[in-house]
Amino acid sequence: MKKLLSMIIGSSLILGACGDDEDTVVVGGKDFTEQIILTHMIADLLEENTDLNIDREVDVGSTDVLTQGMQDEDIDLYVEYTGTSYITVLNEEIDPEDPPEAEVIYDAVQEGYNEEFDVSWLEPFDFENRYGLAMREEDTDEIETQTELGDHSEELILGHNADFAEREDGLAPMNEMYEYEWGGTEQMDEGLMYDAVRNEEVDVIAAFTTDGRIPAFDLEILEDDMGYFPPYFAAPIIRNEVLEAHPEIEEQLNELGSLLTEEVMAELNAEVDIDHELEETVANDFLVENGLIEE
Repeated sequence: MKKLLSMIIGSSLILGACGDDEDTVVVGGKDFTEQIILTHMIADLLEENTDLNIDREVDVGSTDVLTQGMQDEDIDLYVEYTGTSYITVLNEEIDPEDPPEAEVIYDAVQEGYNEEFDVSWLEPFDFENRYGLAMREEDTDEIETQTELGDHSEELILGHNADFAEREDGLAPMNEMYEYEWGGTEQMDEGLMYDAVRNEEVDVIAAFTTDGRIPAFDLEILEDDMGYFPPYFAAPIIRNEVLEAHPEIEEQLNELGSLLTEEVMAELNAEVDIDHELEETVANDFLVENGLIEE
């Protein structure tokens, strides 16, 4: 490895040494439930079905940390989201009056990452994990869209995580587009937001649409009727050097991706966040149940 990542974006990160073996691939992931599950799932899949040595770097951090990790060759492969990369990494802007189609965004990140980072976007999985504003179901009788929310925002408290407060597709531009003037905002850990809205400590949260707590807690996602949030399709991204040396990785990930729908991903997330199963257990069980690895 060329470098170790440390003290990036306010948190200390030390990646374990993976050696100089060209047959070692480092699978990384971000710091929330879905990403931790996917990191273990990809690592287990490749360990079982290829001759590669797999190092897993779980719960690494944000998009910025993972992007830098790939540039430094500390991370070889992880799952990213198209809209996130389009806006926060490539710094593209979206015209709300003429938002690009999902395919346009995918093509743009595929081309941009290849040129700027020497990284390939592989075939997207069959789900996207969008941001969405969620409310308790009983409160959505008169508020069904994000535009309608604007008429009531002064009376409501919004809960969101730290990342949403800072993102280019986050809080401030959303408030400007929809003319929200909140009665209050509360920044909190992502895991606490869902309990907070269920317990009426806040009224609205900036949720992830594949979070299993949305249906479990009787929450509803409001319609983003002005198209503020872009498509966020999940796809594996991999350093070109690694892909060229090990094309079998792409074949394995394509087989996995067709099984991961939005409904399935929400169920897997719920097993961790509601049923308190370990992420690595959920990942392994899914692969076994779908015949991708042996028990």
